[in-house]
Amino acid sequence: MKKLLDRLRAVPHLFAKGMVLWCVICGTAASAYAMRILSRTGHDPAALLAVILAFFGGELLLMCLKTVLNGGGRDEKL
Repeated sequence: MKKLLDRLRAVPHLFAKGMVLWCVICGTAASAYAMRILSRTGHDPAALLAVILAFFGGELLLMCLKTVLNGGGRDEKL
């Protein structure tokens, strides 16, 4: 267990990587569910899907801007 924790602590930007994965998974699940709604009922779920994807896209955009504006990701030794 200690080896696993040490290994996880050594990963740079682990939270950001987890958030990107979470947003992609939730966006994919929402899109698949929207397709299911469309195929079963015939109702267009585009408005609901747009709000959901905008939320997760906004999360990713904020994280990206934070990284860019703080200078993270640049190698300071260059």
